Amino acid sequence: MKLAKILFGSLMVLVFLTALVGCTPAATPAPAEPAAATEVPAAVKYEYKDMTVGFIQTGSEGGWRAANTASFKETAEQLGINLKFYDAQNKLENQISAFRNFIQDKEVNVIILAALETSGWDDVLKEAKAAGKVVVLEDRRIDASEDLYATYIGSDFAEEGRKAALEMCKLLEDSEAKNVVELVGNVGSSAAIDRGLGFREKMGECGITITQSQTANWDSTQGKTVMEAFLKQSTDIQGVFAQNDEMGLGAALAIEEAGLVAGTDIKILTVDATAGAFKGMIEGDINTVVECNPLLAPQVYEAALKALNGESLPKWVPSQEGVFYQADAESILPTRKY
Repeated sequence: MKLAKILFGSLMVLVFLTALVGCTPAATPAPAEPAAATEVPAAVKYEYKDMTVGFIQTGSEGGWRAANTASFKETAEQLGINLKFYDAQNKLENQISAFRNFIQDKEVNVIILAALETSGWDDVLKEAKAAGKVVVLEDRRIDASEDLYATYIGSDFAEEGRKAALEMCKLLEDSEAKNVVELVGNVGSSAAIDRGLGFREKMGECGITITQSQTANWDSTQGKTVMEAFLKQSTDIQGVFAQNDEMGLGAALAIEEAGLVAGTDIKILTVDATAGAFKGMIEGDINTVVECNPLLAPQVYEAALKALNGESLPKWVPSQEGVFYQADAESILPTRKY
């Protein structure tokens, strides 16, 4: 009996202890240490001094192109940009080769192109995009997807052609016949194509007829040679539409050598507005000049910097340009930078 009481008491103690253990809340685990925040590096903010530019120029095309080149070299020096300049000597294959060299050049982060021709750029543009290079077009448009370059900065060549036609209408207003010959630049360039198209859009408004059209490749000597050939075929010419100043100045020489008076017997209208054209107007050889601004470097470099920093850009930034006349040439000439 005594033993039973002892066993019963032990059993009760065991039950009590078991209950205590069962009612005791489990220990709350210590809160986990918060994961260390991943540091996101700040975006690189490029400045002009961080830019290395590979600039692919067309080649020598007279005063306009020389001024365009000088604008890029001088502005790069002023801004502290590392400029690698390439003169393609007016050969498309040289431009393509230079483009690929700049893609491979690890220093170059911007490629600026003044394209000789509108086509043939898709492959190298895709290669440049894959390599992370910013591409900016200057002066000349190309036929390629806008996704492959940052922006184009330059003239509205078609508008220049339209202006030229309307100004030629004014020059030939009192002329019964309105036969005009056209001196064309590089036939594959956007400048030559669009100026010709623009001129034809508006020339019908006053009955102009283009009787002959031929390339003189932006060159004064070739302009003279082509004009000589035109005059041998017919002297029934009232106007010359020269797609740049140099060709127009060459045409004036041919007209004078043929015994006619340039600017009087045959009106001459040119495009670009270089100092040479203003001198031609002062001498009476050229009647009217439509401007094409070559000093594009500040706009181009600014756009390239924005593109490097990821800013969105319009796909075309047009130049501001005017029209100049003989009466104003003498006062304006001293202000021309090219």
